[in-house]
Amino acid sequence: MSGPAELAIAAGVVLDVGLKATAVFAGGALACVGLRGQSAAVRHAVWATCFAAVPLLAWFAAQRGPGVAVDAPWVVALWAAGAAVTALPWLVGLSRLARLRRTLRPDPTARGVFHSDQLQSPVTWGARRPVVVLPDAARSWAPAQRDAALAHERAHVTRHDWLVAMGARGLCSLLWFHPLAWWARAALMREAEHAADDVVLEEGVRPSDYASLLLALARTGPPRGALGAGASVVGERVRAVLARRPRSGRRWPVAVVAGLLAASVLPAWGAWPAWSLPPEQVTCQPGPVAWHPPLQP
Repeated sequence: MSGPAELAIAAGVVLDVGLKATAVFAGGALACVGLRGQSAAVRHAVWATCFAAVPLLAWFAAQRGPGVAVDAPWVVALWAAGAAVTALPWLVGLSRLARLRRTLRPDPTARGVFHSDQLQSPVTWGARRPVVVLPDAARSWAPAQRDAALAHERAHVTRHDWLVAMGARGLCSLLWFHPLAWWARAALMREAEHAADDVVLEEGVRPSDYASLLLALARTGPPRGALGAGASVVGERVRAVLARRPRSGRRWPVAVVAGLLAASVLPAWGAWPAWSLPPEQVTCQPGPVAWHPPLQP
């Protein structure tokens, strides 16, 4: 190979993961179609499992070493440039959230709840110390509306939706060239919103009242600077709230099944050689060093 061995293996890993991730995300889409009669929490677990499988695909590909190598250093340069450009808005958004957090004002009536004049809708973010932020306009909301909004955001915190969403966003930056990855992320965010809405309704909030709250918040515009799971189309959420469908928050059964399936299928799929090189071309790994006996005096 004309290029350095490390670049050849890295190029091969990028191409291998991009090819095999197609099957992973397509499988997730087919699974969610089959699970349309289940709750949004179940479908969210399916998409989260798909994103969790991507780093494992990269690890299995790297374990093949020279067997996965592709003599195309330009692939690594193009991938790195695309990843940097794609990740920049994400990192800028995280920086804005960090600055916004320093300006939050605590709510005197609820622990862990804050107010901000820079947001128009409730939002939550954070991994180790998540915060729930209400707009200043929430002070004039009816108690039932405020409780419903807090229940939705706290459901995101309990489900660790922000952490999952950030992991998916980071992987999309690495798979910037893969349209299915971005489509799967949008589906993941959408199901997270529906699942949090289901938690609110399970607490006894009337669907019609909650739908009215969603429409009222939509009129104020999207939250500025938010990177949470609030990207779902309001109209779709309202239809889902008013529809008769399963709303259970239980997702551990599908997580267990998906984990067992991944443990049995993913190693073979990740190690499967998507291409093979003739032995004479696999030259990026040095051979064993010949041993010579010491010279006798």
